[in-house]
Amino acid sequence: MSTPAVQLEGLQTEDHNARTVDIDRVSTVELCQMLNREDREVPLAAERCIPVIAQVIDTLSDRVRNGGRVFYIGAGTSGRLGVLDASEIPPTYSAPPDKFIALIAGGDYALRQAKEGAEDDRGGAEVDLQSFKLNPEVDSLIGIASSGRTPYVLGGLAYAKSLGVTTVALVCVSPSAAETEKNADYLISAVTGPEAVTGSTRMKAGTVTKLILNMISTGIMIKLGKTYRNLMIDVKASNLKLKQRARNILRFISSGSGDCTQSDEELDKILERCHGSVRLAAVTIVLKTSVEEAKERLRRNNGVLAHVFKEAREIALKEKSYDKSLVLCVDAGGTSCNAVIISVDGEIGMGAAGPCNITDVGVSNAIATISKAVQGAADNFKATVGRELRGLKFASAWIGMAGYGRPLLSSDVEKSLCEAFGLPARDKLKISTDVELLLASTASTPDLDCVIVLIAGTGSITVNYVNVDGRFQQKHRVGGWGHLLGDDGSGYSIGREALRSTLHLSDLHNVRCGDQKLPPLANAIFEYFKKLHPRSQPQDLLSMILGSHETLREASRRTNEITKRVASVAKIVLSMAGSDPEARRIVQKGVSSLVEMVAMLVQGGKINPTNSGLVLAGGMMQNELYRNMLLAKLKTKCGLFKRTETISQPALVGAQAQLLDVS
Repeated sequence: MSTPAVQLEGLQTEDHNARTVDIDRVSTVELCQMLNREDREVPLAAERCIPVIAQVIDTLSDRVRNGGRVFYIGAGTSGRLGVLDASEIPPTYSAPPDKFIALIAGGDYALRQAKEGAEDDRGGAEVDLQSFKLNPEVDSLIGIASSGRTPYVLGGLAYAKSLGVTTVALVCVSPSAAETEKNADYLISAVTGPEAVTGSTRMKAGTVTKLILNMISTGIMIKLGKTYRNLMIDVKASNLKLKQRARNILRFISSGSGDCTQSDEELDKILERCHGSVRLAAVTIVLKTSVEEAKERLRRNNGVLAHVFKEAREIALKEKSYDKSLVLCVDAGGTSCNAVIISVDGEIGMGAAGPCNITDVGVSNAIATISKAVQGAADNFKATVGRELRGLKFASAWIGMAGYGRPLLSSDVEKSLCEAFGLPARDKLKISTDVELLLASTASTPDLDCVIVLIAGTGSITVNYVNVDGRFQQKHRVGGWGHLLGDDGSGYSIGREALRSTLHLSDLHNVRCGDQKLPPLANAIFEYFKKLHPRSQPQDLLSMILGSHETLREASRRTNEITKRVASVAKIVLSMAGSDPEARRIVQKGVSSLVEMVAMLVQGGKINPTNSGLVLAGGMMQNELYRNMLLAKLKTKCGLFKRTETISQPALVGAQAQLLDVS
């Protein structure tokens, strides 16, 4: 079988060079001058390709950052240049050796000896690549062929393209077979023209190939943060020379800030803690952070040291510009924890977390929950996005906590909060019960003799404050015993009453073998729980309310999930109170309980409502029907208060009150 003819006509690399036809007849000096003049075309050819080279760098660096590999394939000089480039990346930039992989037609033997016919095997690259199990999501392949027609390279590009791998063709002619076959996502055609010695592509074509491969691999390493300015910062200090280079780099990086005052021995210890990473050590020294925080900053900035320092400068600028005008208020309640950050120009950031009653969750868990809510507010506040809680400095902060005020807990809470927010107690940091936050709404009416705060949410409580020399001080409280003992008129109380009624009807339904339909309210409650347990029957209601034993154990760790489940039934009762007699009876009973709590304070404390304020808060008070029924009955029982206000966001009210003091 005859060997197919190879068509070289039309390839710029195979053309005769009229400028060097006498190269074998001139002096040695003139020979060198001829070669040098030809080489001047090489950087110009690379320059014309820069736009597509830049696209290749951006694409491949993103893929390598996500765990991808870069494969080079080529034959002859092109293959050897690929091997050279891939081999130099690990020692130069401390990159893993399996990230840049070069394959040459004919294998490693072909690095030194030409292997007959290897480059003509179109299926050879596919065979060589199969063992690497290319990942189309992240892997990339660069096919190098000066002629643009090498079968080994064209076959490899076609195979990689069929898998969905990102492909690059680097050729030195145009047009080319690589362009015609359209298996390259990016085509780099660096045309250097005829060689000084016809067809010797190891010369200009080889040189431009080396320049472009240098540009691609170096660009990827820079994008991955392997340099800072023009310093290689991922050197591994494996010998005395490299150890000294690492020290010099650290001193250079930190010279602008004057932060590197360490001796050689001290720098070596820092490098040891940073596992030899100059990049990590630089962050710890310049930004004065722990190794773990330095790792997080690098992770957040994709490992690019310049971006880490830029972020730090921007944060420092924001701190100078904003912190003195920022106030914080936290409503750390028994059901949820809500934080608000507000600035003098009116910008607001809010964050929320879980239950925070220190009696239920303990001091450490309460502080952790508060910190989570504040961090959420910071992340939602334009001036503090990306900043950690420890780096936030507030002009003032007010933390209102459910369960605060008990002597055995107060000192521990105060100490922990001062440490968390870096503010001195009683000066910049105010700690109180969550109920006291609601008094902030009375700041505009200091002429009131008394303020009664009524909270009806999952639980219920009323507190009486009297005006003493312009400051309201707590006098008496009624309720707030907790759901096990009382909290009449609360969401839990109403839910409990409705469930007791429904369970009674469920028992009756079961005794009568299901021959009687459940009344509307009982049916609505059953349907509500049935959504959580679709296969349940009315007689299973108690199990649905209490949940499994596993749920009970979980509930004890998460501040009584059963309480919240019972309280959630209040929404159903309120929604039906206008049409269902049983629902209205339960609501009226709850209203009467709350009215009696307020009346006890009014009558027992001889309070004159006409010169007193009433503040309503909690989820139940946000319901218009419930609130209006309460106010109507209170007017009949106690008279009309001079001022009545309903608060839906205590933390926001508290923050706005603080802002007046700061301003």
